Amino acid sequence: MTSILSEETRLRDAIAEVGKSLFDRCFTFGSTGNISARLSSGEMLMTPTNASMGALDPGRLSKFTAEGVHVSGDKPTKEAFLHQCMYCARESSGAVVHLHSTHAVAVSILDGLDPDDVLPP
Repeated sequence: MTSILSEETRLRDAIAEVGKSLFDRCFTFGSTGNISARLSSGEMLMTPTNASMGALDPGRLSKFTAEGVHVSGDKPTKEAFLHQCMYCARESSGAVVHLHSTHAVAVSILDGLDPDDVLPP
């Protein structure tokens, strides 16, 4: 018998898988960074505060209503508002990945960068 996973279960698993991949490739470390994704209902799933991307438990992800109210899961990241603002600004977006990778931080503080020749914030 084939089991069909719900959209939410698939998305929870995908967030944990992407988090592990980012962690394993050293794009994040410790409990830095966060991932969110939007369900077709408009509800959002987000990595909780103080969670290591390398060991995310899909069942413990924070869940929000489409209006941004935390309804279940662990305590949400303090940057939940940032994620919600990104979805408002880009309504077609389905996910947000926010990292503080060592290399990106190092590049961001280099002196003499040409502001016309960098990735925009």
